Amino acid sequence: MANRMDDHFASLRERGEGALIPLVPGDHPPFRTSLEILEMMVEAGSDMVEIAIPTRYPWMEGKAMQIHQLEAIQQGVRSSDSLALMQAARQKYPALPLIAINFMGPVFGMGQEAYVRACADAGIECVDIPDYPLAGSEDVLGFVGALREQDIHFTVDITTDEAVAPEGTREYALLRESVKRSSGFLFMIAQPGGVSGTKPTLPVDKLAPAVARVRALEAELQVETPIIVVCGISTPEQVRGSIREVGADGVMLGSAISKRLQAGENLEQIQPFLAELKQATMA
Repeated sequence: MANRMDDHFASLRERGEGALIPLVPGDHPPFRTSLEILEMMVEAGSDMVEIAIPTRYPWMEGKAMQIHQLEAIQQGVRSSDSLALMQAARQKYPALPLIAINFMGPVFGMGQEAYVRACADAGIECVDIPDYPLAGSEDVLGFVGALREQDIHFTVDITTDEAVAPEGTREYALLRESVKRSSGFLFMIAQPGGVSGTKPTLPVDKLAPAVARVRALEAELQVETPIIVVCGISTPEQVRGSIREVGADGVMLGSAISKRLQAGENLEQIQPFLAELKQATMA
């Protein structure tokens, strides 16, 4: 299975660059605010973007992202609005890889078949749903299988503790299954508990052996899924460290942008910040 995301990662690898993946918050039609944010992100050099479907219980999100999610819910932003935003983003940027991020609530609310069809209609390359237990469940709902029939990847999340689990343990078995089933990219979670939010330092001492272990398993299992560091990214030093010291293929961030928006910064102020992060993926 190949899509825009696979081609873009291949191009980045050839150029020796890492991927910068920011998060676009949800919005109402006609999506003026979100599309302006998206345009700013693209102009800053972002390689692909995640677009959020708000949830009432954003349990993995840090404070800034929780505020954005709950504000969207309170303003009546529905799953259908976010999916329509993805369609608008696809029309505006035909070559830009798009990722939907949500929990299983919207999938159950819409119905699995309708959700998959809506993602396909919007031209989504990948979905990020942290609370769907792919590893250990044999894709019991057939959800990931339905996505892949539409050439849509499903990202898996791996913690640093799971990545270095001793052989012979249940955790190691789950790790192997996660790596084997991964496609598109996989998230290496940089913070304990997987809770997002900006952090002052990058835990290189935990991330580097975790990424090395996953790379070794990928070689053994004959998969080549890019590894993206997530949770806590907010500075060029953390981006550079994730790629050059840790050995990851890129970073994803949301809270660092949400905090700036909530502090009243305009997009002209935020764009140079994102451009500096993108520059750090090349250094």
